[in-house]
Amino acid sequence: MWRDGAARATAPPAADPAHFAGDRRSRSIWQWQLILCFTVVMIALGVALLTPAMFTVWAFGLGLVFVIAITIATLAVPWHLISAAGVLIVPLLDILAVGVLGYGSSPAIVFLWVLLVAWIASYYSPVILISTLCLIGSITLAGLFVRGLTVDTIINAVILMVTLGFVGVIMMVGSARNRSTRRLLSAQSARLAHALHRVTEQKARTRRLMDSLDVGVARAGKGGLIEISNTAFHTLYALDESAQFHPTLAVEYHERRGTPVPLAQTTISRAMRGELFEDEVVWLFGIDGEWRALSASTRVMGDGQVANDGVLLIVHDVTESIDPHADASARRRTMSHELRNPLTAILGHIDLLMERDDITEPAHRQLGVVERAGTRMQRLIDDALVTPGERADDTDVHFDLADIARASVEGFAPVADAGGIALDVDLEQCLPLYADAFRLRQVVDNVISNAIKYVQRGGKVSVRGHSPAPGEVAVTVSDTGIGISVDDLPRIFEPDFRTDGAREQGIPGTGLGLGISRDIVLAQGGRIDVKSDLGHGTEVSIVIPSSREPHESPPERSPA
Repeated sequence: MWRDGAARATAPPAADPAHFAGDRRSRSIWQWQLILCFTVVMIALGVALLTPAMFTVWAFGLGLVFVIAITIATLAVPWHLISAAGVLIVPLLDILAVGVLGYGSSPAIVFLWVLLVAWIASYYSPVILISTLCLIGSITLAGLFVRGLTVDTIINAVILMVTLGFVGVIMMVGSARNRSTRRLLSAQSARLAHALHRVTEQKARTRRLMDSLDVGVARAGKGGLIEISNTAFHTLYALDESAQFHPTLAVEYHERRGTPVPLAQTTISRAMRGELFEDEVVWLFGIDGEWRALSASTRVMGDGQVANDGVLLIVHDVTESIDPHADASARRRTMSHELRNPLTAILGHIDLLMERDDITEPAHRQLGVVERAGTRMQRLIDDALVTPGERADDTDVHFDLADIARASVEGFAPVADAGGIALDVDLEQCLPLYADAFRLRQVVDNVISNAIKYVQRGGKVSVRGHSPAPGEVAVTVSDTGIGISVDDLPRIFEPDFRTDGAREQGIPGTGLGLGISRDIVLAQGGRIDVKSDLGHGTEVSIVIPSSREPHESPPERSPA
């Protein structure tokens, strides 16, 4: 700590400046001194109980006071400002104090010198150790002349000096080895840190390269996780940036407006099993309500034909080349956006005008006429820019909401099981609906996904289907998770809003899912009811009116 191992015989004690960090140095000095002081005080207590007359001997009392005074001074001195030679004064003074104690009590007490010799041998050069042993030998020899030379006292003195010499040599060799090991570990740690830095930089460059691609790329590991994925993949499958689990919020279908692909047969699940396939087309119904055709392929990442290191899943959007209406749909979306923007601004300013107190009643009625006309124009724009076939197929279908909920639970069951979360499912009641089945599947997926995400290991998520009122069906998802505070509860549907608890615990998320889900449910004439108790859990109910009649009844089918 206070000596360079290579030059300790000739250099001053402060040969290794790296060992003079103030806190470490002070703690080391305090520890050695406090150990000595504690031992001496314990001996003094024993003396007080067994032979209290010993305190009448001036040398014993002086030695005890000397040790305590040195300890107090040691705790008060700023050692980071003192040189190594100055530090050496402390154990040398302690050696004198122990010598005084031994002169005024039992000669055996001088074996406390063992501790002081170990202290000096650990941090100083052999020259200083030999000098210290000579000092102790001089004190011992002086004591022999004072007490009188006898065979026993000479033998005890020889045993003492031999013991101190062995302790000094052993401590010096052990300290030198410890310093060598520490330097070796420090060098290895520096090399590992450098290698880690290079790997991190390489990983960052690889990630930037992957994110620059407009093709979705993901590495599906053998453990059932999406280990690496780029931005395009996350966008297509509606995954959070840190998401590594399956299923995704974008539901996979065999064909457009067809039946959903079972969880075990999705492209991601097959890639996780190491299956190899080439340019297989699947359809995704995204969280934005759009259909996308994907061409999916897998590549082996290990040596040969065996997926030793997982499988690389590659997907790219081929909607425009497969769906003849894709370009028209894109143009309709653009036109709809361009028409809605100015109309929204007009209606917004009308609302502000109608709230003013200085508007006369006739003017208020006229503004009401304009507002109703603007609202009607919004509906006309929506009707004009959505083709009849698209609206009938994608929105109004007969289905059982319980089927959708069961399919969602089945998809998230592996995630819950991996997280040690129990699923309690009660979906026996039939929940018939005529509504946008594909969008409602997204809502149910999002709510169940959130419940599992915010529950700790050992918690529980319950999914229940019921009819809260005549003409209504509902799926209620309750959990025993972190809950939401009273202040945060009114804001959970705001875009990008996340609670403090979720951010502090590092739970991934974007704060968009609930807002999108509420918009979807409101478009179906329903509502989302949320109850929560901070620290105890949350209950979310998706309530949809079942009494809405279709304009044209399509063939009955279930998208779940």
